[in-house]
Amino acid sequence: MAKMTMHQELEMLRNEVEALRKEKEEAEKQKMLEARRAEAEEEEIREKTEEKIEEIKESAEEIKANAKENLDELIETIKHDYENLSPVAAVLLFALGVAFGRALSVK
Repeated sequence: MAKMTMHQELEMLRNEVEALRKEKEEAEKQKMLEARRAEAEEEEIREKTEEKIEEIKESAEEIKANAKENLDELIETIKHDYENLSPVAAVLLFALGVAFGRALSVK
């Protein structure tokens, strides 16, 4: 192995330092790219989650509106049936209700 001069050793060390510096810069660039990708994925997930939340809210509002309409319709039907009920049927229905209530209270 031939002896190296001090200038050759110094040049070799400079080259090694430069290579290490480039590796470090490349590693930092990779880390930054990965961080940006992670942020983009998080943002995408956040947007999808917000969209799902909005869909659920809209669905809940529709269900609420449908339930209210159905309840109003049921009330109107009961009211109409009650208004058109004959007196004999009303007494009979009342008697059945009393009998049923009494049967439940005995048990």
